[in-house]
Amino acid sequence: MNQLTGRLVGYLVAGAVGVGLLLYTFNQLDGLFGGNQEAATSSNSRSRIALHDASVRWHKKLKDAEQRIQQQASASHALASELRTALANGTRIDTIQVLVEVARADSTAFVQCSVALRTCQQRAESAEQDADSLKTALQRQLKVRDHKCGVYIGAGYDIQRRQSFNVSLGCRLFRLPLLP
Repeated sequence: MNQLTGRLVGYLVAGAVGVGLLLYTFNQLDGLFGGNQEAATSSNSRSRIALHDASVRWHKKLKDAEQRIQQQASASHALASELRTALANGTRIDTIQVLVEVARADSTAFVQCSVALRTCQQRAESAEQDADSLKTALQRQLKVRDHKCGVYIGAGYDIQRRQSFNVSLGCRLFRLPLLP
């Protein structure tokens, strides 16, 4: 009896090692033929989700800076307009000093507008890069591979309403498209 138990345990261990080696071989062959691409695509998608919040915060900072600079540019432009109006109405008679102040206000407004424009361009470029990256990621995710050979696992109830499980190795000849 003891010898029979030892043999049985030996067979079970050898069978488990054999199944492990077989599964390892199937996994390696699957990886050779591009099966690991799905795991890489999923990993890439998870990292994009994690980076999305940082991208949104960056866009918000750029937008806030752009709005602040635009307000400063509007104030500089309004000052230049007030000075021109004062010179035209004769309120200010120091023409040269007024023209210098107008030129300073106009140049300040110009610099601020160009900074706001660059900030807006950075935001647009970043959004376009995000969109292109998302398009590439979605295209990779849509490349679904059908695994014809592998381990098939099933669970459910049999005809006698007993719970049953099935684990099998095999290759499919065709697929019935029951699900969309």
